[in-house]
Amino acid sequence: MQLSKDTSKLSGCTLLLANAKHGDYKDEIAVLLSELPVNSYHEIVFEHNLFALYRLFDVYVHIPIDPELEAFGQTYVEALAAGIPSVFTNSGVAPEFIHHEKNALVVDFQNSEQVYQSILTLLNDADLRETLIRNGREDVKESFSLEKMISNLEKLYAE
Repeated sequence: MQLSKDTSKLSGCTLLLANAKHGDYKDEIAVLLSELPVNSYHEIVFEHNLFALYRLFDVYVHIPIDPELEAFGQTYVEALAAGIPSVFTNSGVAPEFIHHEKNALVVDFQNSEQVYQSILTLLNDADLRETLIRNGREDVKESFSLEKMISNLEKLYAE
């Protein structure tokens, strides 16, 4: 994936990468980070307090490169529950409840220009941000509440 060259509209923003210092792509990520200004990003090896981590974000981006890469994708649920306007690709569980411009912005796989434009949109459109936050929280509550999960388990075991 090619990074957008015009990042001037993102000055003052900080890229925060959690759990990216290990894994299959750590070397590729390091090369890409070396192209960024030194103080424009931070890497977190592992964060135990996810609630605190999500509260740091103005925009959350989770963009697996294909539909099969993400198994479940609890991160989608966590970001929406935390009220963070988000940019996603349709990987893992996302196609089941993530809807473009309803509860998140959805971009095509490996399309850095769409990611860039979506981030700018979220930073500049307060009405859209509020809509996504409200709908995202409602959708998580509706689809992933404890009551619903218990009810689904009861139905499963009753069969």
